[in-house]
Amino acid sequence: MDMKEVVNTKEGSDTLLQEMFDAGLHIGCRRSFVYPKMKQYVFMYKGDLAIINLEKSIELWEKAFAYVQKLISEGKTIMLLGTQPAGRDVLIKYGELLHVPYMTTRWLGGTLTNFPTFKQRLQRLRELEEKIVSPEFSKYPKKEQSGMIGEVSDIKKKFDGLVGMQALPDAVFVFCGKRHRVALHEAERMKIPVIGIFNLEDNPDKAAYPIVMSDNSKRGIEFVMQKVKALYDQYHPIVKPVAEPEGEKIEEEPKETLKEPPKDAERPKRSERKPSRRVAKAAAKAAAKVA
Repeated sequence: MDMKEVVNTKEGSDTLLQEMFDAGLHIGCRRSFVYPKMKQYVFMYKGDLAIINLEKSIELWEKAFAYVQKLISEGKTIMLLGTQPAGRDVLIKYGELLHVPYMTTRWLGGTLTNFPTFKQRLQRLRELEEKIVSPEFSKYPKKEQSGMIGEVSDIKKKFDGLVGMQALPDAVFVFCGKRHRVALHEAERMKIPVIGIFNLEDNPDKAAYPIVMSDNSKRGIEFVMQKVKALYDQYHPIVKPVAEPEGEKIEEEPKETLKEPPKDAERPKRSERKPSRRVAKAAAKAAAKVA
């Protein structure tokens, strides 16, 4: 019996299992790459490919997402981390949507363990942005202007979605632990809990709340982030712009408009029109010659 048959034999209440299977989260790694501690999560081998036991993954999922729910309800900050190309756009989209810090480019060593220096770079970014938009910016030489603009672009590119982060996150949500070993080590040193999506080739001990499933497909990452967003919507709704209350609208003063002349107004006769400057000047010269 393969994983698909197991899913089909479950009752309709096991919708999460079906959703995870449809998202391809049961796809593991090559047989020779399976980490020893991950063998308990192998359902079967299909040729050289290890298939993940999603029933066991759900147990880890429920534990991890209960912790995510707790963090969200308490207003804690969760950092999203995933630098694999497949999920980059997904994490940027949900990072902006949920207003949480995210990192989708190369992890910079010391982002967590050397946070004071990280904050100094962000302060430098704010100072440069203020200079660029100020009237005094035009007084700088062109070379200095170009240097400031280039430095702003460089800082934003390196720090990605962490530009607005003012303090260390309360937790880090990692996609693919094997790819982010340095970040996991820094989180461990700073005692920051890690929620991690790990495939069978990773060490689950790196995260406080590991979830064993495919971690390198766009569809799978999108599925996980949809579930995270659902928790934000339920337990920490995003504040929407306050609508203007009725009865307190400020009435705008009527704008003055140019009045058009009536259509039936008669145009002055040619003989009654004032001569143009050119005609008047020529007439004056002619009169001077006659005199």
